Amino acid sequence: MDVNNTLQGFNSMAATFSADFDQAFWINFWISVVLGLTVLVPMFYFAWKYRESNVKDEDIVNLSHNTPLEIAWTLIPTALMMVLFYYGYSSMKTLRTMPAESESIVINVEGSKWKWRYEYPPNKNGFVHKLGGAYTKPVLDENGKMVKKGTMGKSALYVPVDTNIILHMTAPVDDVIHAFFVPAFRMKEDVVPGRVTKQWFNASKLGEYEVECAEYCGTDHAYMYSRIVVLPKDKYAEWFNSNDDTPKGNYANSGDALLQQHGCKSCHAVTEDKRLVGPTLKIRRLTKEQVLDVIDNGQNKLGYPMGAMPEGLAKGKDAEEIAAYVAGGMKGEKPASFAACSSCHGEDGKGMGGMSPSLVHYDVNLLSNVLKHGKEGMIGTMPAYPYITDEEVEAIAKYLDSIK
Repeated sequence: MDVNNTLQGFNSMAATFSADFDQAFWINFWISVVLGLTVLVPMFYFAWKYRESNVKDEDIVNLSHNTPLEIAWTLIPTALMMVLFYYGYSSMKTLRTMPAESESIVINVEGSKWKWRYEYPPNKNGFVHKLGGAYTKPVLDENGKMVKKGTMGKSALYVPVDTNIILHMTAPVDDVIHAFFVPAFRMKEDVVPGRVTKQWFNASKLGEYEVECAEYCGTDHAYMYSRIVVLPKDKYAEWFNSNDDTPKGNYANSGDALLQQHGCKSCHAVTEDKRLVGPTLKIRRLTKEQVLDVIDNGQNKLGYPMGAMPEGLAKGKDAEEIAAYVAGGMKGEKPASFAACSSCHGEDGKGMGGMSPSLVHYDVNLLSNVLKHGKEGMIGTMPAYPYITDEEVEAIAKYLDSIK
């Protein structure tokens, strides 16, 4: 997918109700043009004809009403407005009248900063397809020129052609409002934290169609992409009843792929990329400023066996020394003030066998606790990912360890 300033899909009508929507739009547009001209054209004509320099006082007379004209300018606009109402209501009814779920495929959709996730019903083997993830941004050089295109990765909704699809959509309670917008389907529906909204479609043409977020949702709103891939019914059935991630085979279950799938790359870079808001995951885990923030404010969400870290265990110069030592990779002479940390994190800073966070690197325990419990930090709140598996955490940890 190329990054440009054009919303894709308006030049195609790929859903069964797209034609109804376009018909209502153009009828509305041309009637609005006619009504506007019936006001504007006479207004400018009369302003010109009866301008002060063109009318003598003796020409001014009092006029009574004109019954046929008054009836016309009342009934004609009323009739036109009823036409607008009819086509608007009929197209809205088509969009909002859900087909029976027994005759449809029901898919759960979650929108969150800044990605879409899709969960299908179990197939005949009991396997549940879970797809989605964040769009990996394009790579730009120092002049702003694109040197590598962005990619959707696994973020696609696969559906069969000529089949009713019902979407049950929601967002995490601590997230923001998103909007699931498919230009080629003329379909848009708000995705609201803590609520379930519904929309349906029936794709009438094979192909790939972009999904965008149409509700401003923060930093990476413009990159909250996905796509709908419409397949022949036999190819969809073959994929759905398999355990393959996508119809093109298994998506790589590498740590890099999982970071993209779960949206980590929306905020974090795995290299030194200062354009992203989250800490870089490569080489060092914490900066001096981040260590000072945790010392000053504590941390009580990670769920480690040794419990919450209270705030203010070190202050002033001691806190500065600790922050510099930890951010520097815990190399060189250990400051005496580090004793405030070693009672929980260990003399080597590795977390005493998983009892508290490692200060050295992203180990499995740290990743598991952050991903499953979320985290408060100096740049904001990282949401929890309760659905992530231990195998995925292990793969991410191994990947991050391999790139140090």
